[in-house]
Amino acid sequence: MSTEEYDDAPLDVAVVGGSLAGCATAVHFGTMGYRVAVFEKKATPEAYHKQLCTHFVQPHTVPLLAPLGLAHLREPSWSVATKAVFVTPGGVVETPGTGYDPERPDSYALNLERRVLDPAIRESARRHGARFVEATSVEAVERDASGWTLETRNESGPRRYRARLIVAADGRRSRLAGLLGNEAESRPNERAALFGYFRGIPAPAENRSVFVMNDRDLACSYPLVDGRTELVLFAEKSRVEGWRGADGRMQEFLKYFDGLPDAPPVADAVPEGPLLGYGDYPSLIRRPVAGSVPFVGDAALSLDAMSGVGCGFALLSAQLLAHAFAGRALDAEGVRDGLEDYRQRFEKTLLPHAEGICGDSLVDKDEATRRRMFETICGNPELSRQYLALTGRMVLPAEFQRAFMRGLMARGSGGARK
Repeated sequence: MSTEEYDDAPLDVAVVGGSLAGCATAVHFGTMGYRVAVFEKKATPEAYHKQLCTHFVQPHTVPLLAPLGLAHLREPSWSVATKAVFVTPGGVVETPGTGYDPERPDSYALNLERRVLDPAIRESARRHGARFVEATSVEAVERDASGWTLETRNESGPRRYRARLIVAADGRRSRLAGLLGNEAESRPNERAALFGYFRGIPAPAENRSVFVMNDRDLACSYPLVDGRTELVLFAEKSRVEGWRGADGRMQEFLKYFDGLPDAPPVADAVPEGPLLGYGDYPSLIRRPVAGSVPFVGDAALSLDAMSGVGCGFALLSAQLLAHAFAGRALDAEGVRDGLEDYRQRFEKTLLPHAEGICGDSLVDKDEATRRRMFETICGNPELSRQYLALTGRMVLPAEFQRAFMRGLMARGSGGARK
């Protein structure tokens, strides 16, 4: 079939999926001057956004906003600059200053709600020239010597498009993964999660985000704009299974937080709506490249939300892909080399974190060993900084492990102690 028989002029890049990773990919390739279309199976109203999210944009992610045309979202009217405090079995992990890196005061995290981020990144993608093809599903893809054919369908019927590069950004249930045989490796997540939005909870000093490790649970408090707070509980499934009914579940949820002495007080908490959550959410890991198609965001890595990496890894994977294709033509050689470059960047940058996150999704850890680990971390200021940097995905796990071993040696030889 000749090009003239297709419904639209050929695209340079067809991005399948219009959430964070897809829109970020569209912005990057649009900035490089390519003709980009975003195919989204949903009809997306302007204010559409994801609610089931911690909205915690880790410090490694914050610098990624400016290249996407979103630097203004760092301003107080749009988000809350924050930093993590971990209350652990071995003490409190907290470092002085606003930044995760003491030499960079601006290395903070953001509590940036998806009701702000999602519409903003869609608008930026349009501003950078991306065309949105919404309420349209991609039914099949086929590659030939000059590129790809996309078979799509909307309420008006089937349509075909041509593109030189397809990017899979269609989420953890990726249909492209099924079409291209990119089967997900599923890793168990032994915790359920409940998310709630509230007024009446005082923000901690310096708007810190507080993470309380209670037994094998993690209770999280995120200050938001306009004096609001999001509370999130990642708990052993057996703990919350008995919290039945909307009213009973909310009562037990707040009672749980009220019983944590290190959590912000919730006596005056007023819910903005019902609790949201999930009972089973295994981590999914796919190959970053399959069938000459790069996978970004949740289509490549959909990890336990307790790690807080969803937004960050979506934007980071899109940037890694863009960097891999910078300066390359979208001919056969350029696409081949760009995909291999992306695979290497992805596996070096993201996969090491994924392994640690999947390990943290399990609850059958030795508590005595865990306590000793955190006593070592809390008793060493440099190791506390490294731990925060790891949780903020500013260092790789291997770098933290080396620092931890040095901390153990110092502790054993009478070095830094709490």
